[in-house]
Amino acid sequence: MSFITTEWSLIWLLPCLALAFVLSFVLYKKGVFKGSKSITRLLFTLRFLSIFILAFFVLRPYINHVEVLKEQPIILVGVDNSSSLVAQSDSSYYKGEFIQQLNNFRAEFEDDFQVELYAFGEQVERNPKFDFKDRKTNLSDYLKEMSDIYSNRNVVATVIASDGIYNSGSNPLYTNYPFNAPLYTLLLGDTTSKKDLELSNISYNDLAFLDNTFPVRTSVLARFCSGETVEVSIWEGDILLDKEESIINNEDELLNFDFKLTANSVGLHNYRIEVKPISGEQNTANNTQNIFIDILESKQKILLLSQISHPDIKAISTAISNNKNYELVFKKADEFDGNFSSYSLVIAFQTEVVDANLPIFYFLGSTSTPLDLNWFSFSPTKSSLSEVTAEYHSFSLFSISDKWQNWLNELPPLYSPVADYTFSTEHHNLFTQNIVGITTTKPIISFSKQNGNREAVCAAEGLWKWRLFEYLKTSDHQLFDELINKSIQFLAVKEDKRPLRLRHDKLLYENENLLIEADLYNANYELVNTSDLAIELTDEMGNTFNYSFNKTLNNYSLELNQLAVGNYSYEAKTVFNGKEYLYKGNFSVLPLELEQIRTQANSQALYTLSKKYGGKTFDNRQFNSLKKEISTIESKSLSYTQESQS
Repeated sequence: MSFITTEWSLIWLLPCLALAFVLSFVLYKKGVFKGSKSITRLLFTLRFLSIFILAFFVLRPYINHVEVLKEQPIILVGVDNSSSLVAQSDSSYYKGEFIQQLNNFRAEFEDDFQVELYAFGEQVERNPKFDFKDRKTNLSDYLKEMSDIYSNRNVVATVIASDGIYNSGSNPLYTNYPFNAPLYTLLLGDTTSKKDLELSNISYNDLAFLDNTFPVRTSVLARFCSGETVEVSIWEGDILLDKEESIINNEDELLNFDFKLTANSVGLHNYRIEVKPISGEQNTANNTQNIFIDILESKQKILLLSQISHPDIKAISTAISNNKNYELVFKKADEFDGNFSSYSLVIAFQTEVVDANLPIFYFLGSTSTPLDLNWFSFSPTKSSLSEVTAEYHSFSLFSISDKWQNWLNELPPLYSPVADYTFSTEHHNLFTQNIVGITTTKPIISFSKQNGNREAVCAAEGLWKWRLFEYLKTSDHQLFDELINKSIQFLAVKEDKRPLRLRHDKLLYENENLLIEADLYNANYELVNTSDLAIELTDEMGNTFNYSFNKTLNNYSLELNQLAVGNYSYEAKTVFNGKEYLYKGNFSVLPLELEQIRTQANSQALYTLSKKYGGKTFDNRQFNSLKKEISTIESKSLSYTQESQS
């Protein structure tokens, strides 16, 4: 349906008609035009219509198109595509007959309903080819995606076919379900109760320090094993480090075992925890887990000097204390004895530091006195502060989350001393000041690494508001703590003089990509990437894989995917100015075995989900009962209008 309307009120049509009539009357009824009556009437009519149409166009008319659309009722069917479904003896059923039943279900209802079929596991896929190979199950992600796609659509029923085991994402019971439609669940998998020992939890710190002892606590969940003896051992390679035993007294019992290990050598250590299988236990994949602990030489001590109390000190110290690599020591400036020998970094909070011969992080504020460094000087001109916001700059010394660029627009303002800020040599601004909407070169956070000395300046106070604001918005302090710890890490790092260096995660899971970043320095300690950089990976079997790095702005990067499980060593190589440079390292790819940890179907989870949203639970032998239940739903199309203008 289409109709014409105007931007002005349609009541203005009357003046348009009157204007057209009056002008036409004057021209053809008052003797201005001489001619026969028939010609006069024709010209009068044409003149009237042309003037009216021109006046009508002044009202800015447009055509409205209204289209009535009808949408079929929608049935959403989500099927668990994870490997736990085929871990039992009936795996052939799911790969054959079950898929045929799904196709029959779709064919039976597609005349009256729009049946949308999805698979979920590691990811959500529409109209999938089921292979039941996904290595984890994220049911909450499936519900969220359905909510995003079909919210406010004509959804009349949702069906979830699963074994009820979810091992990734949040609890589906607390995920938003926006549909005013029943949720039916179809229970798949094996619900038979069997003997099982599951290594359910391991508590440990992923960092330890040389010559220290560190705890490892393991929890074993025993099902239907009353009277049996459970034996837990911890290994490094082929070496047995410790072993404990306990008798199981109940059919369903959680037992805890505590181990004390000694950090004997620096590096990344792989410890294997094993639960000895008992007679009659079928699933032994959940009896073993590997943990990795990085053993460091010692914690780095950081000295925070200040003469005042300030909420920024609390925010900074809390962020640093959350990092296991650092030990923070706070001292009043006038009580400090001047002995810096045991520290890796000094944080000077609105105070002076003399003869430290260490990296220093200066925090300037309302009580700061003039500061004159070999790369930066600060001279207060007033004893007041100005309100500033932060602007992000291209920054190459270290990386922070990409979220910061947008996050700065939301953060509350800081307060910076009114002063002269002068840079006398090379420096790197991370954030600069924006004052009443004007971009300036005055720093908020700036770094220097001249002549091998690393220093930084934060020329604003009020950082505590950033940390508090982030918690109010996200319920954590991830971005703020990252900013402080990345800054501390850059300043406190022991200087690595190697011209070629690589950075990457030491541990990743088999479904994750590995990002390797590399830096190459010339004789003046400047980043260069004019030469090509190659890397050779070697796996545990001795197989080698060769890759070339991509060149970025100042350095190199390489992203590797689909790496097989195992331990890898590598050698990166480049030739620069006729000299060859090498860098060696290693990393480990861990298996993603979530689907093997628990294989007994969780019928209670599906039952609770259906009950919460007005549906029912069926098992796979009741497929016909599910179809009968769906067939009672009235097939009503949803009509809605779509308007457009031209």
